[in-house]
Amino acid sequence: MHSYFDERKWSMKKSKASDYRYVRGLRNTHNIISIIFLSLVSILALSFSIVLLIRNATLQRQEEAVQSELDALNAEGYFTTTETQKLVETAKKEAEETTKSSIRSMIQKKLESGDSTISAIRALFPEQMVVASSGRYYFFPILDAIKRHGFSDTDFELDEKGFIKYVGEDKSLTFRNGVDVSRFQGDIDWARVAGAGIDFAIVRAGLRGTTEGKVLADDCFEDNVEGALKNGIDVGVYFYSQAINEAEAKEEAQMMLDMIEPYEIKYPVVIDVESADSENARTNNLTTDQYEAVVRTFLETVRNAGYTPMIYGNVKTYTLLVDAIDVDDYDIWIAYYGIPMYYPYHFDIWQYSSTGTVPGIEGNVDLNICLTDYTAKN
Repeated sequence: MHSYFDERKWSMKKSKASDYRYVRGLRNTHNIISIIFLSLVSILALSFSIVLLIRNATLQRQEEAVQSELDALNAEGYFTTTETQKLVETAKKEAEETTKSSIRSMIQKKLESGDSTISAIRALFPEQMVVASSGRYYFFPILDAIKRHGFSDTDFELDEKGFIKYVGEDKSLTFRNGVDVSRFQGDIDWARVAGAGIDFAIVRAGLRGTTEGKVLADDCFEDNVEGALKNGIDVGVYFYSQAINEAEAKEEAQMMLDMIEPYEIKYPVVIDVESADSENARTNNLTTDQYEAVVRTFLETVRNAGYTPMIYGNVKTYTLLVDAIDVDDYDIWIAYYGIPMYYPYHFDIWQYSSTGTVPGIEGNVDLNICLTDYTAKN
């Protein structure tokens, strides 16, 4: 039989064994946690190392690329900032000399080919209207606010009779051939004129003297109007104005209205606005505003009488005398001798020659084409 002490001894031995297993298990747990933590640290360190390696490889490639570019620059020639600036300045000077040489060459060719000085200058400024007057050149920007005629340089040419014809692509366009006449043409055989293909005539009704300012009727007015109408030629009329104020403009318009009252006038009633050649011309000192006041008074008087008002002039008229945009609400008759047309804006009648020849008219006569069908308006 075991004694009490034997049992007590056994119990204590058993308790120590149990404590040992507990401590040993706890130690093993700590070891596992340590291993896991170290493993995580190792993984993080490895990942960081991989990132560094990738980054290093990228930087290496970038460095190689930059080096490659530098090598290429060095192979082609590398310039300092100062050297580059010198090269730029040299290039600018060479470009300026090339441009000057090109301009001189173009002007020389135009002058040698017979072009006037003004034509050569105009070719240099395609976005402006260039006008010569009193030994000076004036430059006017071409405005987008005014409708342009839209014809190209190759849309018109002269036929064997010296009449202009349209050869452009718009087959819907129709043009009428016309003349404008005064006593300077003398007696006209209007039957022969009609047979030559003339559709309309603008007849001078009267004029005001350039220096004394006297108003006169054209000596051949009645004969020309009646002769044209009798032979089926439609008629318009014009007055050579030298009015210096609105009262004179109204006087001119009313005189012409009285003269045309007996006749069927289908084409426009026109004020002819030109600067006189005389140094003593009474209109020499008129301002643009004064010219425009004269024009508007004349044309509104015509409009109020039931006729179609029109202003006649050349490029100088629509730039130096009046602003084209200020008379844009009236029909336009432009005088420009030569092809292509230089005036950029829309027009209704184009006087393209002052030296035309037409059977039935002795000597030179002004030739015109009309884009607007005025017979349909009446």
